[in-house]
Amino acid sequence: MKKFIVVLGILMSVGMYSFAQKTTPSGSISFKITDASGKPLPFASVLLRKTKDSAQVKGEMSSEAGDGRFEKIPYGQYFLQVSQMGYNTQYAANFSVDASHTSVTLPPISLQQLSKSLQTVNVTATKPFIEKSAGKTVLNVESSVTAVGNSALDILKRAPGVQIDNNENVKMKGQTVTVMIDGKLTYLSGEDLTNLLKNTPGESIAQIELLTSPSAKYDASGNGGIINIKTKKGKLTGINGTVNATLSQSRYGTYSANGNFNWRTPKFNLFGDLGRTDRPFQITRHYSRRFNDKGVITEQTQDIFQRNRFQRNAAKIGFDYFLNDKNTIGVLVNGFKNRFNNQIYSNTNFMSAPGAPADSIVNSYSTNNNHFNNIAINLNYKAVLDTSGREYSVDADYARFNSDRSLLLNDSMLDVKKQQVRNPNGIRNQGGTQITIKSLKGDFSWPLGKNGKVEAGLKASLVTTSNKLAYDSLQNGTYHFAPSQSNEFKYQEDVYAAYASYKKQLTPKTGIQAGLRVENTKSDGYSVTLKSQVVRSYTDFFPNLTIDQKLNEQNKISLAYSRRIERPEYSQLNPFMFYLDKYTFFRGNPYLRPQYTNNVELAYTFKDKYIATLGYNRTTDVINEFLYQDDSAKTSTSTLMNYQKSHVYSLAVTLPFQVTKWWNSDNNLNAAYNDYYFTNNKNQKEMTNSFTYSFNTTNTFTLPKDFKLEVSGYYNSPFVYAIFKGYSEYNLNLGIQKTFWDKKATIKFNYNNILRNESYRGIAQYSNLALHIFNTWQFRTASLYFSYRFGNSSIKAARDRKTGTSDEQKRAG
Repeated sequence: MKKFIVVLGILMSVGMYSFAQKTTPSGSISFKITDASGKPLPFASVLLRKTKDSAQVKGEMSSEAGDGRFEKIPYGQYFLQVSQMGYNTQYAANFSVDASHTSVTLPPISLQQLSKSLQTVNVTATKPFIEKSAGKTVLNVESSVTAVGNSALDILKRAPGVQIDNNENVKMKGQTVTVMIDGKLTYLSGEDLTNLLKNTPGESIAQIELLTSPSAKYDASGNGGIINIKTKKGKLTGINGTVNATLSQSRYGTYSANGNFNWRTPKFNLFGDLGRTDRPFQITRHYSRRFNDKGVITEQTQDIFQRNRFQRNAAKIGFDYFLNDKNTIGVLVNGFKNRFNNQIYSNTNFMSAPGAPADSIVNSYSTNNNHFNNIAINLNYKAVLDTSGREYSVDADYARFNSDRSLLLNDSMLDVKKQQVRNPNGIRNQGGTQITIKSLKGDFSWPLGKNGKVEAGLKASLVTTSNKLAYDSLQNGTYHFAPSQSNEFKYQEDVYAAYASYKKQLTPKTGIQAGLRVENTKSDGYSVTLKSQVVRSYTDFFPNLTIDQKLNEQNKISLAYSRRIERPEYSQLNPFMFYLDKYTFFRGNPYLRPQYTNNVELAYTFKDKYIATLGYNRTTDVINEFLYQDDSAKTSTSTLMNYQKSHVYSLAVTLPFQVTKWWNSDNNLNAAYNDYYFTNNKNQKEMTNSFTYSFNTTNTFTLPKDFKLEVSGYYNSPFVYAIFKGYSEYNLNLGIQKTFWDKKATIKFNYNNILRNESYRGIAQYSNLALHIFNTWQFRTASLYFSYRFGNSSIKAARDRKTGTSDEQKRAG
């Protein structure tokens, strides 16, 4: 806590100093934009740039009368760049703002209209669904027709280099990732994170960024990198916003409704959004196991039908107040109140020999009711110290998560030969989890020399978690408390970090960015039930380096390196044995160590659109699932362990084609070799490996009268992930879009999972374990979407900012 107070004092002192800086001498600039006939041209984009290096200073839009004004412009020499859709870009002559010219009025600037053919090109140009560069892949979800009716998890399945494992966890190149939404971590992990992604509607998403080599500014967590989901925001000034709704029909009907608004004035910006989703869906699972009990081989098959319903209620409200043109304070409040429940029917068949008829069957039925609520508050201060790019910001955050769960399970065994039902069993449990996160961080940006910039920052985060489970067992028709099966676990973790990064354009063709992040971690996990405690303290260094080299106008290469860490999720450290069903259990591992990854990527770009990327990463102490099988009791226990190491060698190729003026095709090829080294439950060394490849394509057809058609598909080859071997997966999606009402309204219809192949089929086979898995969670889905944009179309968007608690959210749950 003392360190936290010291960091607070340092950051606040610097903030007060920056706010107290004197305002530099300044003036104003007035302009007027017209067309070739001299008529005022409204909503033209006007950029104020420095004469010395063309650096942008400010941007404005011309009013309905075609005029506008820049205020509080520091003394210097400038020029204007003016553009408008359908017109040639025009540059105004150089002029000065100084003591003799504090109020500059420029002569009218006239724009010439483009030819009709060029106007057509401007109107039909759209972003490709997938854009790649070294260390970064961007999915432009907003421009995709087939994203409607899909969840964030469904869209990620189409992303190059992303895999979804048998438990629907998201991986990149076989590695764990940090998931952020609008630069803020989700504070969830495991099943809770999966449910959030499943129920984040695609129509609320603007972009998804896949960062494989983040800079030192980001927390070092996430071996595979960072997935940042950017939601749609108002991009206008005055009052504006968007409302949308989606109806989908699969096995069950679902709906979602979302809205956002933005109100911007010269002194403040108020913004927010509200969303609700009601999504019933079905999951089916099939497991087949074999047991060898002292030479007697038996078989067990399990068929599970699971009906789920997720109800999402999420809200965000933010307020920025502009103290002056250089200092801004703001508050951002996020929250959700969600409910998830399911009914699970399970039939477990026992055979005395593989392939023989079942001699006994266990039938079970369980209900789960889960309630989740969250509140996260961010206070922010940002200071722009001067026009050279010196900036400073402070974020103070508080977040609290509450989760309440209840389970009721009943089962009985049918003796097939005697046709008798025996051994009725029942359990009931109530559980709760509370997570509190406090964080403070400060970030600095400082130009250094010509074309150079230094970034540096400090961060402190304090996390406490509490997990309780009360277990009742059915005895003679009455539930009785079972203290030996109940659990209480407490965990505390403090992380203190500092980073520095330097970016420099060495020559017109060569650029470099190098950084170092240092993180000190102190953790204390205590099982009240088992009276066991694990205390740790360690310090790590995380360097990163990026080099960009332009060979000529059409060819460039880049090299990126980073070192990253993945700490165990909070729930994974709980040593208690959790009851999943009568034959399946989960136990946490309090001795899990963090895993570390070194990642290198070399990218070649041709004509700024064709990209080939070679990658290599090496991970030590890999955190992954491991299964133990008891052949005599016929049970399986899932836990987490540290594998010795893993390697991934990868190649990714991006091939966008403009087939015709109306047909655009974006294609991505990925190939990889990976291996995992571990010690099995018999203390034997084992290694699993595989060569995998995948292909995805998105084809967009721009049709007359503002129609757009999209056809997308993908194929993922068989793969190995630790002890699991998965089979191939492929699918096809189709969508059509129409814009109307002056392009303020959009309607979309799509049909997804046409080939009905979104599932997980795989095996886990080593030592005495032989497990076959077949899970399905997606069916053919038809969706209808409508959105409408309202308000002024010339307002700046709300500020994007990354809060201090962003990098703790993934591990909560």
